[in-house]
Amino acid sequence: MAYLAKEERRKAIILATLEVVKEKGFAGITTRAVAKQLGAATGILHHHFKSLTDLKCEALRYLSQKNGDNCISIAKDLTPTQALLRLISFNATSEEKAETTIWISAADEATRDPELARVYAEEANKSHQWLCSNLREGVKTGEYALTLPVELAAWKLMSLAFNLYDVSNLPETELTPDMAVQILKEELKSTLGLDSKDLASQLLSSH
Repeated sequence: MAYLAKEERRKAIILATLEVVKEKGFAGITTRAVAKQLGAATGILHHHFKSLTDLKCEALRYLSQKNGDNCISIAKDLTPTQALLRLISFNATSEEKAETTIWISAADEATRDPELARVYAEEANKSHQWLCSNLREGVKTGEYALTLPVELAAWKLMSLAFNLYDVSNLPETELTPDMAVQILKEELKSTLGLDSKDLASQLLSSH
C-alpha cells in the first residue's frame, strides 16, 4: 500500500471496512478481510485501531457523519418540507441502498456488541436532533402543524420511515415501496399536517 499520512490511512481503512460490511455485514468483519480489501498487511489495522470493535465503531461514526453532512447540504437550499421528503424518499440511489444495508447490519450487530450499541444509539440521537430541527423550522414557517411534541414526532417519523424503507427493500417482502409510501403519506398527514396530493409522488421521485 502506498504511503499515506496517518489520518488518510485511517480513512482508507474505514472505507475498506465499509466495503467489507456491504458484502459480509458487521458480523463478518475480520482483520484479514479488511486488510485484503485494503491491499495491506493486517498489522496496519492494529497500528491504527486498538481492536476490531474500535474499527467497527469508527466505521459507523464515519458513515453517520457522511449522512449528517448530506442532510445539512440538502437542507441548505430546500424548504423544511422538501428537505424532509428528500431525506425519506423511497427512490434511493444504489449507494444509498448499500448504506442502508450497513445500518441494518449495524443494528443487528449492536445486539451482540455493547460498545457498537452505544455508538449506534449516539448516531441515532444525532439523526433525531437533525429531524427535530427540521420540524421546528417547518412549524416556524407554517409548513407543519404538529399533533405531537417535536421530540416525539421526530422519533415516530424516524422509526416508521426507516423501518418501512428497510422492510420494503427485503428480497422476499410483500411490502412494496408503493405500499410503504402510502403508509408514510398517512403518517405525514396525521402527525405533521401535510396534505399535499403530490406527497406520494415526491416520496417516490428521483433526487
